[in-house]
Amino acid sequence: MPSLFTPGGIARWQAHLNGSAVFAEAAAGWVGTLVLVASDVEPPSHTLVRVDDGRCTEARTADVADRDPADFVLAATTTTWLALIAARTTPTMAAMTGRLHLEKGDLFALIPHAKAAAELLAAAAD
Repeated sequence: MPSLFTPGGIARWQAHLNGSAVFAEAAAGWVGTLVLVASDVEPPSHTLVRVDDGRCTEARTADVADRDPADFVLAATTTTWLALIAARTTPTMAAMTGRLHLEKGDLFALIPHAKAAAELLAAAAD
């Protein structure tokens, strides 16, 4: 299971994001809430991430009830999440090849934040 779906991993991830100048620059101006879903485990694992102008203001385990208020819900298998974290693929490429699914939200609203999304996931590797 990728660490971004475990409580300890989520806490480390948030601290790393908020210490990253690269993420702060890439996510400047982005305000939104994402729910990430590991779809191939039972029950599916959910992580909520709230981004506000280059900072991760909230990151925690989530549940199905967090999906409705989220701006974006992204689902993938654990294998795909691991590939995204390791930067073996990008969120854009994974979405184009059907490995990353936008279950909620507007793709065109997410595209301008593709670099920030990639940095968000790369931060989970550290």
